[in-house]
Amino acid sequence: MKKYLLLGVLVIGGLIALTGCSLDTTSTTSSYANDAKKVEQTQNDVQKSVPIPTIKTSAERKNISDRAKLFDNENKTTYIYLISFGKVMAFYPVKGKVSSLNSYLSPVDKLVNFDGSTCDWGHSSECFVVSAPDIDGAYGTNANGIFFFTADTGAYVEWAGDYMVSDQPLQLSTQPELIRSIK
Repeated sequence: MKKYLLLGVLVIGGLIALTGCSLDTTSTTSSYANDAKKVEQTQNDVQKSVPIPTIKTSAERKNISDRAKLFDNENKTTYIYLISFGKVMAFYPVKGKVSSLNSYLSPVDKLVNFDGSTCDWGHSSECFVVSAPDIDGAYGTNANGIFFFTADTGAYVEWAGDYMVSDQPLQLSTQPELIRSIK
C-alpha cells in the first residue's frame, strides 16, 4: 500500500512540475521550421533550374584508369624530381613506381577476442581491433614519405619532402642542387 501511495505522489508531483515549468519554444521552433522550409524550397528551385546532367563518360575515371595501366609495369622507367625549398634537389630515373612508406603487404590491424586470440565473427560475440605486426614482426607506423629504386643502379631512396613524378624526363630550368654537409 505504501508503494502505491509513494508512486501516486511521485506521478502527481511530476505532472505539477511539468505543467508549472513550461518553456515557450513555439516561436524558436517555428522560426527554425520556416528557415528549413525556405532552404528546402531554394534547393528544389536550384535543382529544377540547374539539373544534374546525364553523362555518358567520365574524363576523371578515364584518367585514373590510364594512370593505373601506365604504372602496371614493374619495369617501367619513370622520373622523379625531389624538391626542397622550391628547388629541385635531385633527379633520378626510377624503376617501377614511386611508393608510399605507409604502404604495407599485410593489414595494419587485426581482430582479436578479449583474450587476444584470433576473432572468429561466426563464433564470437565481441571482437576488438588491435595493431597487427608488420611482416618483420615489428609494430608501429612508418614516417610519411615515399621510396623508390633507381633505374640505373637499383639504389633504394627514401624522401620525405615534395616531389614531382613524370613518365618522361622533363626539361629543367635550373640544375638540381643536392647539398651535402661534411663535418
